[in-house]
Amino acid sequence: MTIISTICVLFGLALNSCDSKEDEFFMNEAEQSGNIISLSDGSKIELTDTTTYILDIGEIENDTDYQTSDISDIFTATTRASGVLRAYGYDSQEPETGWKKYYLKGDWETKYGIQPAIYIGRYVKVHKNLSVEKGTYAVAADYTSDKAPKNVMGWKGKTGTIGFIPTLKSDYVAEGETRIFIINCDLSGRVYNKTYPADPSNFVWTYKLEEDQDLWD
Repeated sequence: MTIISTICVLFGLALNSCDSKEDEFFMNEAEQSGNIISLSDGSKIELTDTTTYILDIGEIENDTDYQTSDISDIFTATTRASGVLRAYGYDSQEPETGWKKYYLKGDWETKYGIQPAIYIGRYVKVHKNLSVEKGTYAVAADYTSDKAPKNVMGWKGKTGTIGFIPTLKSDYVAEGETRIFIINCDLSGRVYNKTYPADPSNFVWTYKLEEDQDLWD
């Protein structure tokens, strides 16, 4: 190896060493500031900020002012001929923010089996494609009905009402959207990976088709 080659190699190693030390410095600085949480599974997550937000279950459940035209008597229908359709699971999830600290206030333990404390979590929008027919639109079932199955849907918009919002995307496809809250871990890094009010893998999107009407006739 020539002298020039040796110098180049040494110079490259020095640069890599500097980059490594610089990355380690910024990582340690972030951890010391509280922005980085080390999880019990060995991974790490970075918080959007270090503010602790309050998530009061009482306020969530009382926030039911969303105007709705949902149908409440369709959960007992079992055939497509009845005009009732169902889709299952979800197609995609869309985080609304990065990970943040939330203090769960109120009786979360009775309803969801988790003790009130500070956790790392975030809200996520859940999407599902729904089949419609040309000239029709989807109307969601009323998930507050006594006939509705439990633990099969998220919150409707930014309310505490269980349900979803259908939006027509084309002649043959509507998109259902609902909202969940994911708890990733607690401050010690213990992983929970829980979703509230329900697991989107178990979602049942129940809806009915209504025909478009020309109100100018």
